[in-house]
Amino acid sequence: MSDTTTRVGRRSGLFAWLVAGWTLANVADSLLGVLLAVWVVDLTGDAALGGLLFAVFGIPALFAPFLGRLADRVSRRRMMWITYVIGAAALTPLLFVHSASQVWWIFAATILYGAVGYGTAGCRGGILRDLLDDDDLGPANAILQTIDQVLRLALPFVAAGVYIWTGPMPVVLAAIGAFIAAAAVIASLRFTESPIEDDADPFWASLTAGFRHLRVTRPLNRMTVVLIMLSSVAAFTSAVGFAVLERMGVEPAWMGPIEALSGIGGLVAGSVAAWAMKRVGRPRVLTIGTVLLALGVAPMLGDSVWLLAAGLAVVGFGVTAAVIAYVTESHVATPSRLQGRVGTSVNMLMQLPSVLITAAGAAALGLVDARWIVACGLILCASAAVVAWRTRDADPAGADPGGAGS
Repeated sequence: MSDTTTRVGRRSGLFAWLVAGWTLANVADSLLGVLLAVWVVDLTGDAALGGLLFAVFGIPALFAPFLGRLADRVSRRRMMWITYVIGAAALTPLLFVHSASQVWWIFAATILYGAVGYGTAGCRGGILRDLLDDDDLGPANAILQTIDQVLRLALPFVAAGVYIWTGPMPVVLAAIGAFIAAAAVIASLRFTESPIEDDADPFWASLTAGFRHLRVTRPLNRMTVVLIMLSSVAAFTSAVGFAVLERMGVEPAWMGPIEALSGIGGLVAGSVAAWAMKRVGRPRVLTIGTVLLALGVAPMLGDSVWLLAAGLAVVGFGVTAAVIAYVTESHVATPSRLQGRVGTSVNMLMQLPSVLITAAGAAALGLVDARWIVACGLILCASAAVVAWRTRDADPAGADPGGAGS
């Protein structure tokens, strides 16, 4: 971290305002994450189209390296609040959707809405790296993930209730307002960012520097493989989520409230993750999260909605613990000049396979039972657990000091 940056503790007012901006943006995400797919299913009567919408979120991943390079060459604070404004604008056309013939508007808005996550991923890691010491990064990430899980626990119930009572428009308006408020909070922050370093690499070498850093940095490289596999498991389950509920005799609108139960497990994981990382190390926490994910997904093979709900709580714990461990390792192991490109590279590596798997899973629903698709996800999760178990903490003597720049 550069000596010219504003270094504060995670209990400072500056970090608290950053958390406030993050929270507001996540309000928008939590309100719409599942509701858009439910809306598509209700308008068209097609569960496969609802599953396909989850795949659309990954399309902006194709542009992620460009956003990461931009984040490493401009003020990340400014890029972050401008991205939130773009997110609000992207959701505005949804206010005019009223029939099945306009469903393509939802898909188009989802692509732009999905790009917000990639743009802010390129900024958030660098901002945290500038503000906090390494020892504070783990607890800070646990705080952010805990807030994320609390919102995912509470807001889908609110969104589902409003949707059933009045329709989607009030929810869309609330999400737009949350993005605008988040932009205002981030724009008001004042701190010294790390200086933009000269990049002597050719354009394409500079563009792919984040991928090279992920490939050569231990144990981040193996942990990245595990995270990609876990996101693929999530893609398998997202593709068949509506079909599983249909088999259990549950209405599509209950997808949000049932999935929100994962927030209970996520809330618990967020409260213990920092302690666990200090006790057993980040790779081991990733391993535990992977095993719990497999245990939580298994009830999707059965017919009990109660076991499904309990399993989702376990999934929430496992995924949250794994993400906190990985993100903390990524922040600690990445120099400030590469934070943007590494953050967007990770998102791209997770989302592109997820897009293909979700699309393939949605298409396969017409050919095979959803249980076979869930079984494929469980096999992949077991493989990820093996890779995670074989991953060890970084060896200081063998760590790559220069990242992708060497």
